Amino acid sequence: MKRLITLLFIGFSFGQTVSFMRFYANDQNFMADDRMMASMRFGQPHIQVFYNDQKQAIIIERINAKGDVSAREYFEYGERDKIQRQFFLNADQRPDSLIQFGMDEPWSIEFRKALPQKVRHYYTDQESKFILNTSDQIESIRFQNLNGIQYGQIDFIYDHLGFLKGEVWTSIPDNRIIRRYAYAIDMLTGKKEIWEYDSSGQEISHVALTRPPAERLYKTPPPRTGNQLDEISIILEDIREKDLKIPFDVFIPKTDHDLMVLTNGDSLLVNVIDIGNQRVTFQIVGEPDTLIMPKFRVESITSKYGERIFP
Repeated sequence: MKRLITLLFIGFSFGQTVSFMRFYANDQNFMADDRMMASMRFGQPHIQVFYNDQKQAIIIERINAKGDVSAREYFEYGERDKIQRQFFLNADQRPDSLIQFGMDEPWSIEFRKALPQKVRHYYTDQESKFILNTSDQIESIRFQNLNGIQYGQIDFIYDHLGFLKGEVWTSIPDNRIIRRYAYAIDMLTGKKEIWEYDSSGQEISHVALTRPPAERLYKTPPPRTGNQLDEISIILEDIREKDLKIPFDVFIPKTDHDLMVLTNGDSLLVNVIDIGNQRVTFQIVGEPDTLIMPKFRVESITSKYGERIFP
């Protein structure tokens, strides 16, 4: 028998509260809000989405056929309830990547400055996706315009000690290098040298400083200082501080109770265990035993949050 687990109102580390959840067969159905009956998810890959009381999705969990969580996504909203960030975590609850929305994201601003003036895209709701490597360092940043088309990418190169030693800025779809940076650091003296090259490979700046201020590193300074990627470091620390975990053990999520209406008009507060082809297995709230009833005697089952789970 599948065990029951009660879904509680839970405090979310972003200061939001989960009010209800829904099940979807895939991302397309989630976008269309084409919901999946709770009873249909067993043994099937699916996604479960947790919403706050504004009906905003704040957590997405991707469930495999065995019922295990293979990945999680978290959403952070800003002014006017507009999505600001989307965090992606793997099955080990480690940061995998994140998307920063909006044209004011600093790295995208600097990248667009390096693009040829004739290039025109729609950037108002552009996305900057930060991809992490296994050492929690940024491997690349991918820029996508309003139309969902990638227009650029920054790749970061590290040495065997984990120090940043280079950057390659590439415009897409022409795969043209529009900017390149090379780094050198003296471990004994702390001296740092940075070379900046334009799209033709010509050196356009070179600095050699012991403690370089950010504004002197580049001709058009991106948001970093020396070998530290300041904005990215802040974002990663932000993820760790949030401790993005659902604070309860989820296997088969359930609401506190369901409302089952029978064909004779009677209604029962129940915990639904299973809805099979011919019968419904449930437990009446407050009673220790489970019961089995033919489906033709059940008119409907509605969750505590108003979600129809049968038929």
